[in-house]
Amino acid sequence: MFNQFWHDIWILLFVVLIIIGVFAGQGLVIGFGVMGLLVAGISWVWNRLSLEEVSYARKISQPRVFIGEETMLAVSVTNRKPLPIGRLEITDEVPEELTVADADISPSANPKYTVMRHITSLAWYERISWEYTIKANHRGFYRIGPARLESGDLFGFFNSESRASDNDYLLVYPKVAPLPEIGIPAVRPLGETRGGMAIFQDPSRPAGVRDYQLGDPLKTVDWKLSARMQRLQVRTFEPSSTYTVVLVVVVETTERSWEGYSPINLERVITASASLASYVSEKQYSLGLFSNGTPILSDRPMKVPPARSPEQLTIILEALATIRPLPIGPMAPQLAQYTKQFSLGVTMVIVAALLNEDMVETIEDLRRHGYKLVVVYCGDTPCPPLPEGVLVHNIQDHLDKMELASEFGPR
Repeated sequence: MFNQFWHDIWILLFVVLIIIGVFAGQGLVIGFGVMGLLVAGISWVWNRLSLEEVSYARKISQPRVFIGEETMLAVSVTNRKPLPIGRLEITDEVPEELTVADADISPSANPKYTVMRHITSLAWYERISWEYTIKANHRGFYRIGPARLESGDLFGFFNSESRASDNDYLLVYPKVAPLPEIGIPAVRPLGETRGGMAIFQDPSRPAGVRDYQLGDPLKTVDWKLSARMQRLQVRTFEPSSTYTVVLVVVVETTERSWEGYSPINLERVITASASLASYVSEKQYSLGLFSNGTPILSDRPMKVPPARSPEQLTIILEALATIRPLPIGPMAPQLAQYTKQFSLGVTMVIVAALLNEDMVETIEDLRRHGYKLVVVYCGDTPCPPLPEGVLVHNIQDHLDKMELASEFGPR
């Protein structure tokens, strides 16, 4: 705004010189004023066209990485017109959790962001590109952009700005470690027995149909076939020969919600959950997820129904990567409600850094109802006593070592 004021003063000065030259009969003064206005006019037109047909683009070579890994960021700017650009300044917003090596980085007015800056000039129809290495320091879903382009005329009279509204995104998965590394024994960490639990039927393995018998669930009735056969027919399934494991990720890390949350304890929970998810997937068990945390793009509890598809681990790691730090509500009542959808063959692995009285009571109630329970405790306070029959892995010491080694990312 200040520069524009002085530009207007200069133009007014040239007009005044022409008027003075006309009244004084001084051709040199008139010529000087006309030349000044001509330069100002050219500058104005040049400025208006400076950012026309100029495009800015980014490309992330691998938009999904694990914490601590690196990926390449390619940045390019192209001038698609026959008019050169004497000076072009580009500022692009980058999350502070990402380290961009060898880039010109400065603070941003936007909280939790920094600014990546480029200053260059472009000839007509020229393209310039830069390449940087991005290191992901913390799990999450990160936006890179938007970018602001600023240019003007060759004489510096005028400035123009535009925004490149396109954003790019980088998903950083949480750390996945072998179970012994986080303090869980590799041998029967969930208390498994070979062959799974054969007494439960697997709905994904149909075996045929038969006549209805007293006590058969109505949800297994094949109504179309029953109508044709004129008697009730039910679908039958083969017994389940694999485990169904549901990871229960408890997000709350403080006793009272107004106390906020413990970042390191939350990362402990996420790391342990991701590592267990990887183990369960390797064993080709059916895997699901339930959490009282919410993903970045939603305001509902996080639920991933159990499945054994090859993509299931990726889906769960994406969910864990984007989980927000504050719970949508206490886990105990939500877990009690959600488990009504499970069969008794499900193994629930509860990963928590805080187990309050309500949560311990819920665990006791689930055990009485016959659910198989595994608790992985990640907190920095002593684990409370849990009911007999609940398998407990207290992994505090191992996670302390990982924290000291900064394996959860910078604090």
